[in-house]
Amino acid sequence: MSKASIQGPFGPAKRILSLPVTDILAVYRLKCGADVSRCFDGLAEVDLYECQATGHRFWRPETIAADEATYQLLSSAWPGYYRSDRWEYEFVRKALRKTDHVLEVGCGRGYFLRSLEGRVGSASGIELNTQAIENKVTKFDICRMTVEEFKARSPASLDAVCSFQVLEHVTAPRQFIEACAACLRPGGLLFLSTPNMECAMLKKREDAFDMPPHHIGHFSGQVYKSIAQALNLEIADLRVEPRHTWAADTLNPTTERHILYRATRRLTSKMLNTVYSLLGEPGNYILATLRKPA
Repeated sequence: MSKASIQGPFGPAKRILSLPVTDILAVYRLKCGADVSRCFDGLAEVDLYECQATGHRFWRPETIAADEATYQLLSSAWPGYYRSDRWEYEFVRKALRKTDHVLEVGCGRGYFLRSLEGRVGSASGIELNTQAIENKVTKFDICRMTVEEFKARSPASLDAVCSFQVLEHVTAPRQFIEACAACLRPGGLLFLSTPNMECAMLKKREDAFDMPPHHIGHFSGQVYKSIAQALNLEIADLRVEPRHTWAADTLNPTTERHILYRATRRLTSKMLNTVYSLLGEPGNYILATLRKPA
């Protein structure tokens, strides 16, 4: 195939955009001051493709995907990179049972695992960032290995596999999802959360972290439905984070503390959030719950 049409993770894909590397480097510098030029190895531009069968979007060449050193650089440059709580955690915890055996893939320091302590039968995590493992916050074990390696050791043994904000980093998402599903017993649940490419901010590529080398793939609710069908998995649940507004103005401290400003900000935010809800304005993240057929 030509550069305009290539074989993607889920089938043939067409190029929809070419982006100069200099533009990408600039948005990373603006966001967090990080220099990620080493990931592009002299490339002048990178290409965004869309899968014809699923709508999944992904960047190429694959060599631009971040490595462990890049993740350590970005996590050091961006305070709160490993968040202690996420919007999707609550829904997953409610879906788990006290007898469940759970694996989290790409667990970081283990904040979600910590929230499962005393709530499930057993849990463990796998992670590739050795710095995160060394600073883990949970009593559950975290091992440095891939999900493919874990699958080889414990096939079809788990009630649930979770992977939060990981799939978008993966250059081979089909193999990743298949390996996660292979770890599940029949009827087991796979929880996948990613940024939602239908969110207006991400559509416009306004967030550096949703671009390469940090993020390589882009997903939506429809993309998850198509992927589930292609991989013989069932959609058990699909949730999009509600869109929220917040005040981003830079103001004098006196104004920020004033009761009139604070009341106006609360009222405006409440009104806008109500409008977003009524109009179905999509938020930043999506959570797909897939079930392995019994």
